[in-house]
Amino acid sequence: MIEVRIPLHDQGTGHRGELRIAGGVWAGDVCAFEFVETLHGMSGTAVCDWREPETRLFVDDGAAADPSANLLLDRIRTLLLPFHRGSWKRAAAARIAALHTCDHRGTGTGSTESARQAAFEKDVLDQVVRLGEPRKVLDVACSVGEGVRQLRARGVEAWGCDPSPDLHRIALPDVARWLRRGAVDALPFGPEDGFDTLLAFDVFQHLAEDRIARMVTEFARLGVQRVVARIALCEFSDPGHVTLRPLSWWDRQMAPWFQRRAGKALPEMAIASGLDPANFLRVYELSKVPAAV
Repeated sequence: MIEVRIPLHDQGTGHRGELRIAGGVWAGDVCAFEFVETLHGMSGTAVCDWREPETRLFVDDGAAADPSANLLLDRIRTLLLPFHRGSWKRAAAARIAALHTCDHRGTGTGSTESARQAAFEKDVLDQVVRLGEPRKVLDVACSVGEGVRQLRARGVEAWGCDPSPDLHRIALPDVARWLRRGAVDALPFGPEDGFDTLLAFDVFQHLAEDRIARMVTEFARLGVQRVVARIALCEFSDPGHVTLRPLSWWDRQMAPWFQRRAGKALPEMAIASGLDPANFLRVYELSKVPAAV
């Protein structure tokens, strides 16, 4: 369940209020929210269907015909754009990159990650090592390399890559030599590097939908046996989340190369950490793909 509160200010009247949007559970291809705002006394429902180009809004209370109210409804539609097909198609990579910082997962220089989140990531990596028994791991969008450092401390050969142009400036000094600059859909490694496991924590939703197929092809080219991903499905409040889709949609994007393994999510850890179990770990394993594919 997502809840976002946005302060409002009517410059004409000087009045202040708040927009509250709550909901965010996928039912098939549809994700619905309720909204309430206190400047115009409007409330209603926002229905997002990823197959459609924009959100359908249903106003239950308030004067939606008011020009300023219409502007507010347009703002809601804009906030929810990541749920819809084609929202970021052909968007310049620089525009998308500007929406989020490269070190959103790091714990080093310039990081905004809380100690609680850092502890949670430590627990996640413990589970990855325990359940997958990886020998050689690639952490994509690794930011400063905290995940690489933690894995190597556990005796796992780990490498990382990140698209940040200043990667080696922000990288943790003790792991910088194991990090390379590269995007998730243009990995700076090959099958000869021998990775058996790829980690993609909070990565998928940051990629525009027209780049997803290239990303999956890169995973297959690398020859990894499993992809361990944490995917945000509904969290529109982060402006870097440009592709929000149901889990079934992500399963289709990963096919035919990878299939999600049932029973590998760990929702009990997510609940204990106060996070949404819907965006916790998913494990995709390499399929037996015909040579012609």
